[in-house]
Amino acid sequence: MTRRGALLAGATSIAAIGGAGVVSRELFVLGDSWAAGLYADPAAALGQIASARLGWDAAVDAVSGTGYVNGAATKAAYPDRARALPLDVRATIAVVQGGSNDKASTARDVADGAHETLAVLRERLPAARLVLLGPGPDPLPVTADQRAVDRVLHRVAGQEGVPYVSILRQRWIAPERADLLLDPGTHHPTVVGQAYLGHRLAAALRRLYPRLTA
Repeated sequence: MTRRGALLAGATSIAAIGGAGVVSRELFVLGDSWAAGLYADPAAALGQIASARLGWDAAVDAVSGTGYVNGAATKAAYPDRARALPLDVRATIAVVQGGSNDKASTARDVADGAHETLAVLRERLPAARLVLLGPGPDPLPVTADQRAVDRVLHRVAGQEGVPYVSILRQRWIAPERADLLLDPGTHHPTVVGQAYLGHRLAAALRRLYPRLTA
């Protein structure tokens, strides 16, 4: 799936089905293969599921193998894709998901990429509430490198005044439940796993922004 295809996959129009006077809200997700629904259903990945739970429109820009740093050589890293967002993206909440593909990068490079991504999104989506969603266990067992990326992103979020949702620290995918949610061969969420992650993301956004998501 192309980046443009991923961005449009699963999008719905609440205004169209809700009638005149209904204000449409949009959840935008910028992410990697987990947000793209790789090896599952790209049209029903975590972003689309979360949007449906909230009753919002969905816009997803997800490219496998990318991150805050990884993908920069092909202009597919998060800062590059944030700059290239179509003008019709009107996010109410913008979630930046991932980081596991940056585990071979230095902490400084990951931090710089995260700061840059947030700065660009603030410029491109000035009305959006920003949220960082950390990497999942990709793969299990969680390694020191994965936890290091999680710590860096947590620190950046604090510095930027942005909520950080840690899949690892909050044990969204506990080892004893992993086989129900992750394909043991691909280490990626199954269709069931994507639905679960979408439900968890929607619940997290409701806690962070109760009035906005009511």
